[in-house]
Amino acid sequence: MLEQHVPLRMILGEGPVWDGQLGRLFWVDITSGALYRLNPETGEHRVFHVDEALACVAVHPAGGFLAGLRSGLWRLDDEANKLELLAPGPQQPELAWCNDARCDRHGRLWIGTKHAEESHPEGALFSFQGDFRHHLDGITISNGLAFSPDDAWLYHADTPNRIVHRHPFDIEQGSIGPGEVFIDLNQLDIDGHPDGAAVDENGHYWLALYGGGAVAHFDEHGNLLERHRLMAPNPTKVTFGDADRCTLYVTTANQGLTDEQLEGLPESGSLFSMRVETPGLPDQRYQPPEG
Repeated sequence: MLEQHVPLRMILGEGPVWDGQLGRLFWVDITSGALYRLNPETGEHRVFHVDEALACVAVHPAGGFLAGLRSGLWRLDDEANKLELLAPGPQQPELAWCNDARCDRHGRLWIGTKHAEESHPEGALFSFQGDFRHHLDGITISNGLAFSPDDAWLYHADTPNRIVHRHPFDIEQGSIGPGEVFIDLNQLDIDGHPDGAAVDENGHYWLALYGGGAVAHFDEHGNLLERHRLMAPNPTKVTFGDADRCTLYVTTANQGLTDEQLEGLPESGSLFSMRVETPGLPDQRYQPPEG
């Protein structure tokens, strides 16, 4: 079972990223514009803030971060101070905001957007390496981004429809093909909606079930193997960390919970973790374009 790792009261904790070079875990609280940093060896964690909603970060090789904010993609320094706006958001902020993101092994940032009101399929999927490239339309809440170990597949979910698709992936060209259903939660007797995900070295897909109070573990064919419960109803995203990448870290949210619910589930909004047998694939750093 997943256990509380860092007690927090995050409104919308999201986007955990493990940087193996630094030996640090980073994650965000979107609503409060907070960036967290954890040293697992000492247990020390710090929090920094930006002046707007912060959806996701990727470690930048020159130091600091590439960050998806409400206004677009920014370079941040190590303490989340804004250095440079690299690109305005790929869509108008009144229409859609940056949401889930992950870098591929060539250092492209793949980033999906969500409809500002989370009610219409106005979001999209993009990649960024100096400029935005459009890949998919008709998304309400983009989530579940991950890659197979051989880079043959890109995984992606649109949270409200409870389906994870996989797309043929050409890492050299940075392109994807038509999607096919990989996991259909509507066909399984489990609660929750697909949120953030990660893949391990066996090609297994680990998915946070928002509203389902669990992380679901699927094999490389999309078959459900197990569910791992946690004492928070809204897990948001997973990643594999520590030196051996055998600690599964999970962010959670307490948004939408009543005071009575929070009293009964006081760990909601915390960072959770558990040890696993198979290492996860490493989180990649962003790589700026050459020249």
